[in-house]
Amino acid sequence: MVLCRCVISMLSRFRFLPALFAAIFLLTGCGALRWPFKKKPPKATAKSRLLVGTVTLVSEDPSFVLIDNGSLPPPAAGTVLTINNSGVAPVEMKVTHIQKPPFVVADIVKGTPKKGDQVFLQ
Repeated sequence: MVLCRCVISMLSRFRFLPALFAAIFLLTGCGALRWPFKKKPPKATAKSRLLVGTVTLVSEDPSFVLIDNGSLPPPAAGTVLTINNSGVAPVEMKVTHIQKPPFVVADIVKGTPKKGDQVFLQ
């Protein structure tokens, strides 16, 4: 009888340990199962264009534009800016310097901008 109780208590201890390990493994979540498997590629994100401002002045000989960027942070000198109007060839400009905030001067590299066009970072 004593031997039987001793064997039963040993068996309950041996059942407790696997149950404890199983509980720990299951409570850690699926993160423990992910490491040996192939990693998923990152999801593609849509490229959003960052608005810089609007064209307020185009020079007589279209060589530069004056951009009003309002309260937005001004782009650094040398930054390439674009205007993409539907049906018209895209316009590329390069920032030369910040005139007086909120105005930015940019040289026209390609295309013909118009007053009121929205300017974006490339």
